[in-house]
Amino acid sequence: MKRIVTIAGIVLLVAAIALPAFAHGRGRGRGHDRMGNWQGSPDCCWHYDKGYTSLTEEQRDQLNKLRQELYDENAKLRNDIRTKSVELNSILNSPDPDPEKAKALQKEISDLRTTMAQNRVNFELEARKIAPELRFGRGYGPGRSWN
Repeated sequence: MKRIVTIAGIVLLVAAIALPAFAHGRGRGRGHDRMGNWQGSPDCCWHYDKGYTSLTEEQRDQLNKLRQELYDENAKLRNDIRTKSVELNSILNSPDPDPEKAKALQKEISDLRTTMAQNRVNFELEARKIAPELRFGRGYGPGRSWN
């Protein structure tokens, strides 16, 4: 009887240790886009489009520079959104929240998000000037968001 209990305990211990390894499901934990591709690798972002390989080196450099500019512009906006969101949450979670301050912060957050969206549209328009045959942004395959 003691032997059966020991074996059952070992089996349960192994299952408890192995279960988290299989909990993420297929494709998780293998890189930025769940396919093992990290930003900047040849297979990420618009690089999925077969037309990207037909671009000249100059066009690729221009697109990469444009993408980096968008990322840098939106980095400050993302940080501001996070800061204001934390501030808004602290106001809303306080015992006596100030409704006017909460509404003002939410408006600022919405304005920052609008600016980010406009930056993405500007990026897409500029990218199409560089490479009109490629498609960027929403609805064009497995690329990622540019914000």
